[in-house]
Amino acid sequence: MRLCLFLLIAGILDAVLTHFGIISGIIEEANPLMRAVMDKSWTYFYFIKILLPFLLICLYFMHPLKGRLRTLLISACVIYFSVLVFHMAWILLYFRTSA
Repeated sequence: MRLCLFLLIAGILDAVLTHFGIISGIIEEANPLMRAVMDKSWTYFYFIKILLPFLLICLYFMHPLKGRLRTLLISACVIYFSVLVFHMAWILLYFRTSA
C-alpha cells in the first residue's frame, strides 16, 4: 500500500513541478503524450497524474498486488523517484543560476 501512496504523492509532485517548470520556461515536457494532454488543458494533465495512481490504490484494495504486478509497481516507483530527482536537479540549477 505504501508503494501505491508513494506513486500518488510522486505523481502530484511531478505534475506541480512540471507545471512550474513549463510555465516559467525552464523545461519542456519530454513525453509526447503528456505534451499533447497539456496542450489541450492543464486540468486534463492533473487529472491523469492523479487518477492513474488513485486507480492503482483502488485495485490494490480489491486485489493486493503480488508477483509480477508487485515487481511492476516497484519499477514504477523507481522510475518516478528518478523523475523527482531530475526535477530537483533542474530546480537547484535554476535557483543557483538566477541568484
